Amino acid sequence: MAGSLIVAVVAALAVVVPGGAAGAAEEAPAKVASGIAVGVQLEALADVKVARAEVARGSRVSVARLIERQGQVTAVDVELADGHIARVAMATVRASFRVLSE
Repeated sequence: MAGSLIVAVVAALAVVVPGGAAGAAEEAPAKVASGIAVGVQLEALADVKVARAEVARGSRVSVARLIERQGQVTAVDVELADGHIARVAMATVRASFRVLSE
């Protein structure tokens, strides 16, 4: 009885969600309410110290990964111009960067 209920729920989910049940799990965390998502370009509004590097005003970085804690995005990994990846807290992203593309 329980097995057939699970099959029915999975089948219904496959019809409702594009890409099936697996697609639902993959698509959910891709976008955040603030417009920050993987692949988004950010532009520095001022000189910003990021890890051991400094991002000059007007420079662009690309979001490589979202870091989540307890369901909230707390930081992002950004790809710098030289290819290095640096972690930036969301408070710094909100204060020192603007979103160029979504």
